[in-house]
Amino acid sequence: MASPAPAEAAASKVTPRLSEPLAPEILELVFRPRIARELAFGTADLDDVNQAHLVMLAETGLIDAGRASALAAALLAIEAEGPAAIEQDPAREDGYFNYEAAIIRRTGAEIGGSLHLGRSRNDINATLDRLCARRLLLDLAAGTVALRRSLLARAAGFADTVMPGYTHLQPAQPITFGFYLTGVAEALARDTARLLGALPALDLCALGACAFAGTSVPIDRSLLARLLGFAGVLVHAQDAVTSRDYAFDLGGAALSLAGTWGRFAQDLYVWSTQEFALVVLPDRIAGTSSIMPQKKNPVAVEYLKASAGEVVGGLMASFAIIKGGHFSHAGDTGRASLAPLWPALRLAANALVVARVVAEAVEPAIEIMARRSTDGFTAATDIADLLVHDAGLSFRQAHHVAADLVRAALAEGVAPTALTAEHIARAGERVLGRCIAVDPQIAARALDPRRSVEARRSLGAASPAETRRMIAAGLKAVESDAERIRERRDTIEAARAELKRRVRRLAGAP
Repeated sequence: MASPAPAEAAASKVTPRLSEPLAPEILELVFRPRIARELAFGTADLDDVNQAHLVMLAETGLIDAGRASALAAALLAIEAEGPAAIEQDPAREDGYFNYEAAIIRRTGAEIGGSLHLGRSRNDINATLDRLCARRLLLDLAAGTVALRRSLLARAAGFADTVMPGYTHLQPAQPITFGFYLTGVAEALARDTARLLGALPALDLCALGACAFAGTSVPIDRSLLARLLGFAGVLVHAQDAVTSRDYAFDLGGAALSLAGTWGRFAQDLYVWSTQEFALVVLPDRIAGTSSIMPQKKNPVAVEYLKASAGEVVGGLMASFAIIKGGHFSHAGDTGRASLAPLWPALRLAANALVVARVVAEAVEPAIEIMARRSTDGFTAATDIADLLVHDAGLSFRQAHHVAADLVRAALAEGVAPTALTAEHIARAGERVLGRCIAVDPQIAARALDPRRSVEARRSLGAASPAETRRMIAAGLKAVESDAERIRERRDTIEAARAELKRRVRRLAGAP
């Protein structure tokens, strides 16, 4: 087969190295989906990477002013047109070469082809991955902050709303709905910290590492990093293009986050059933049945439960691909490894929005919560504490007496509200062989779930006062995290604005 003409080779193919075209099956099943995936969310990152590289080449004198001006004008035109400017030809293998073809169509092969000096698709794609990961990380962190703020605002309104707390899904001790919501917000605060803790490993620029061994061209990698808003340069060239280990930090944080919203959703899912009836999910977050007219289905909560599982699946797929690679560039580890991660992280961001809507909509069934707190003997631990403090028993003795009290009440059909100091005394006789005298008024207070909650004032306990203290501390932490995210985003946007200014200056544009 004859070799293509030089101009055709430069403008229409990746390289004339191969003597026959790609198999149609490879084009359609490998490269077309790859290009669609790479360009699915636009070309803004490719715009920025190409513009940053051009500015660096021009300001270091590696290309002359005329070429720089023509390339700048072409890049600005492509950016203005958006994804429509990029033909998705699978014969060019990926989004980058289709982008380069668009540059060459505007400037010719001699000028358009000069932009690739001192770089490779390997460092370009590694940089694109890091830009995407950084944006998604900050989006997720901001989403956790918004959800925490909503949960704490609702918690403040229900800090006095007594409900049964559960262990093993059985009534355990009285708490408040506000205390519960504050706990979810606390878990999310750790998820925020995990996300922000993953930022340093990925906020480093790989551009300029070339294929994996660097370049003889005197490029300025630090300038590239500054123009793209990175915190620094990932120095070792091979490590820069071959490592995606930051995905473990980011993915691990997202995994924990999915677990947090999944557990929250599972609670609401159970509590909203007619059998529990502890919370009401308004119609705006519900669905209906196609056949059963009476049905009201908790569709938003079910979405949260399912999305947590989907996120876990996407993360596991990425981890499996990454660990199977060599410490070098390859198509699987350099391209496919993060393909399952991106939709998983975007789904996580969507789930946080839905979780916030649910958190702001859910209403506690206040009267039912109060009644269930009493019916479930949730103040039994307070009886044991009373026997320690007022009767001088060891806690284990007191625990046995309280347990016998509950057993006897259930057997005799005595409601928790009907228990008295006399019942406690008889339990003491059965367990310890002696009468235990407690003050009837103190016993009545100990048997009251609301008094029980109010008495729990240790650090982190469920009393309304301690809950409000935790809410105030949580809101302060929310604003601190929000400011940290805002500052990082502002720095990135400032760098991007400076990049655009320099590109326009090269193009001679105002």
